[in-house]
Amino acid sequence: MTLNDLLLKFRIHKNSADEKNKNLRREYNELLSHLSDIRSNYNFTDNPSAIDALIYEENAALCRLQELYREARELNMTLEAFPVDEK
Repeated sequence: MTLNDLLLKFRIHKNSADEKNKNLRREYNELLSHLSDIRSNYNFTDNPSAIDALIYEENAALCRLQELYREARELNMTLEAFPVDEK
């Protein structure tokens, strides 16, 4: 294997890691926006079934957020912590 091959492999690996970081941050920002929308919808409904659906949707989003934090730690990234108890 030549030095050029090694450098090419390193560049591909680095680009792959950069792409993962970019995708993770994009999904993180989308998820924060979605959580904000869910939480603002609590103010616009008094239907118990709709409130239950919002709770389930919020819990699913929080579970995904937890997974994103774990993935970020594995990539040695830092993501700002999102206050979970805000409602």
